[in-house]
Amino acid sequence: MSNVHWFPGHMAKAIRLIEEQVKIVDFVIECRDARAPKSTRNPALENSIGNKRRLVVLTKKDLCDLEKTEKMILELEADGAEVLLVDTLTEPVKKLLIEKSEIILKDKREREIRRGIRPRAARALIVGVPNVGKSTIINKLTSRKAAMVEDRPGVTQALKLIKLNDQLEIVDTPGVLWKKFESKEMGIICAIIGSVKETGYPLDLVTDYARDFLIENKPQTLKRVYGLENFDNFFEDLGRIKTFLTAGDEIEIAKTRKHFLSDVQRGDLGRITWD
Repeated sequence: MSNVHWFPGHMAKAIRLIEEQVKIVDFVIECRDARAPKSTRNPALENSIGNKRRLVVLTKKDLCDLEKTEKMILELEADGAEVLLVDTLTEPVKKLLIEKSEIILKDKREREIRRGIRPRAARALIVGVPNVGKSTIINKLTSRKAAMVEDRPGVTQALKLIKLNDQLEIVDTPGVLWKKFESKEMGIICAIIGSVKETGYPLDLVTDYARDFLIENKPQTLKRVYGLENFDNFFEDLGRIKTFLTAGDEIEIAKTRKHFLSDVQRGDLGRITWD
């Protein structure tokens, strides 16, 4: 099967907006899903960001395998990024993001002081593919003290400027889909975690991949959660356990697969990092 490929006109426009804004911001905040930090890295955004300093925010901390994720954080840091692993639902996102931003801006602030320049508010661009938690972060940041403003120099009406405090402003951008996935596996992983609709790939392909990954890496979890003795007829046995049956006592395999995928995405099968 060939890679899924789509890139509507509004996505191309969003990329152009990001490229324009990157030139005038101090650093970039890139949101990724901690369950798949590599697969939710959008090559189109990578090209647009270039060598600009970045803060990688890994969301879904409550759903990822922390041990695996910590190893990936070390890789990102070795590549020059600051990294923030966060549970956007329970942790103080705004406070943590400002603290990490100050680390990135430290050298800039010191240069301005040495030159006798009055420090201006730094500006960051926040980017990310859909459904990695960027909208949740924006909602956390836009309190009464962080009013959203559109009519500001350098910010088009397609973008929004969020003032966090006197030292930091963030430009929000539209979520940008992939032009195409670098590999079929990356696309399947993104479908598993819900970063793209699973309809982008056949349901059988997505759920078979998730099943095989979990059989290899978390077999005891599958047995415990579903009460299975073996995995020889995984979806048939699961469908009968869940009583997903037709009037003729036939197992509804498609319904069973969708239920399994929902369990994975909700975290019912525990913390999983797919990359």
